[in-house]
Parts: sequence; C-alpha cells; structure tokens
Amino acid sequence: MENETLAVPSVRKRGRPVGADSERTRLTIMRAARDIIAERGYQAATFQQIAQRAGVSRPTLHYYFATREELYDKLLADVCERMENCATTALCEGSLLAQLAAFTRELHRLGEAEPALMKLVMTARIDHHRAVHRHQAAAAIVAAVHAFYDGAVAHAVRRGELDAGNDPRAVADMLAALFWGFGFHTGFLAEDSSAELTSEVARQLMRMVRSGLLNGAVAAAIDA
Repeated sequence: MENETLAVPSVRKRGRPVGADSERTRLTIMRAARDIIAERGYQAATFQQIAQRAGVSRPTLHYYFATREELYDKLLADVCERMENCATTALCEGSLLAQLAAFTRELHRLGEAEPALMKLVMTARIDHHRAVHRHQAAAAIVAAVHAFYDGAVAHAVRRGELDAGNDPRAVADMLAALFWGFGFHTGFLAEDSSAELTSEVARQLMRMVRSGLLNGAVAAAIDA
C-alpha cells in the first residue's frame, strides 16, 4: 500500500540491562571501579575485575562506559568536584586555622561515607606524578588541592594572620605537602588505626600551624 508506514523495530543498545535502574547501575559500577583502582592503581585495574566487583556483565559495563579511560575520567571528575566543594565550603570560614580545619573535616566526612575515596585520590596523584598514567582529571584534583591552600594563605596574609617574614607561596606549598602526606598516611599506612587516632594526628597538625605560622598576636588570641 502506497501510504502505509512500516513500523521500524526499536534497537536496544548492546548490553543494556532490561528494566534496570540505570542510574543505580552506573553508580554501582563507578563505586566498584573506584575501589579496584584505589587498591591496584589504574594500570592494573581491568574491566573484568570491575564488572565482577560491580556484579554486572561485561556487556552491561560497556553499555555504560565504552572504555576504561572514559570510566576513569568520570570517576576522577566526580572526585574533583567533591573536593572543590569541600574547598569552597572551607574558604567561607573566617581564619586560616578555621579554613584548614573545615577542609580536613569535609574531606574526613567524605572518607567516612566512602572509605576508598581518599585512597583513590592518592593513587591518582602517585600515578600522575610518576607518569605511570598522566591524566587531565588527576591533574585537576592536584590543582584543586593547591588552589585551596593558595587561597587560604592569601586570605590569611590579607587578614594579617601570618608573620611578615613568611613566604606565602612556600607556606601554601608546605600545607599542600602536609595534605598529601596526611592523605597517604590515612589511605595506605593507617588503615587499621582508629578514627580517634587519625583525628589526633589532624589536631597535632593544627597545633603546629598555630604555633609555627601564625603571628604572636593571632596565636595569643586563639589561646586566650
């Protein structure tokens, strides 16, 4: 018949789980990938391992993420956004110590909710630094961390909190180095330690900053 329109059967993408909650499946895959990469590094993590950890088939995994690189990019971009949100929240505080404490507190909250998150950050940082796997999203995480400390120190200088002899760039780099060291300790060296011990390490770092960086008037006001 001339005017008859033939019905074209819908084509389902290969590997799509029928009737599945797509967003929940995607998040399950991302959590599994985060855990595997945090444990083994990007190069050692395979699609098969991720699929097994997520409890999905390889075709299902490929439906959501075409390549391992795409999955890694999404994973690190998500982590970077979370860390930037932590930094934004912390910079709203009114003093250097309060900003440092808030940043630590916000990251600790993320780590408690998702224990592998900080380990993934450290793994990505190490892989990127060693050129094992240079990745733009990993570089963005590093930049977000250093931008927070640069901003916090710049604010402290304007408020007159730091001694005049301190080099702001050196102070920011030192604080960032402490962050990476503390993150490595928390993620890899203190897995069996209690939350109280980790918190005490953070408190000791705050005491060191107060007594070693802040000018005498500011430190005395805090102690009062």
